[in-house]
Amino acid sequence: MDNLSTTEEFTVLVVDDDHDVLAANARFLRLNEINTIVANTASSALQKLKEHSVDIIVTDLKMPDCDGLEFTRAARSFRPLTPIVFFSGFATVPDVVQAMRLGAVDFLEKPIEPEKLLLTLRTIRDRYDGALSVQRIAFGVSDDNASFKVRVLAYEKYVIETSLLEHEGRVSDVIKALQINRRTLNDKMLRLGITRTINE
Repeated sequence: MDNLSTTEEFTVLVVDDDHDVLAANARFLRLNEINTIVANTASSALQKLKEHSVDIIVTDLKMPDCDGLEFTRAARSFRPLTPIVFFSGFATVPDVVQAMRLGAVDFLEKPIEPEKLLLTLRTIRDRYDGALSVQRIAFGVSDDNASFKVRVLAYEKYVIETSLLEHEGRVSDVIKALQINRRTLNDKMLRLGITRTINE
């Protein structure tokens, strides 16, 4: 099995109030060399997000102290672009709709098969193609060596790359979404080393 990434390059926060499931998923991900941070409550998960750089959040939708949607709204206040995967055994259609509106990139049925979770994370990693590491520079709370200019450039690169992915490489749609002219966008892409792999 291909490893998703090295532990220093890819970090996942898994949030679940079921201790046994949480421990099992964490062990499996760590065996596949994914740096995994765990939390069994929404409040502890928010604290972990403030203390660590996280590339993807995987969270249960239903938790006793605070449901996954409330947790996500709070997390979005300081981690606005981190991809989020929800899972639940009791999700309703309105729940799924709300999750998607909050930026969920996938929704898994509980109990999650470990291989399915790994495949989902691999797919997200591949889809964002390097933007996750850029996001860590832009939003990392513990990297004191990154200057403000580096963070701004990283954020700018992340936004452009994400917009290109969302619009399947259609530059005209990216221009409209980012409210930027074509020449400026091309200049920024050249300066930031962004390549357009999908044609208009």
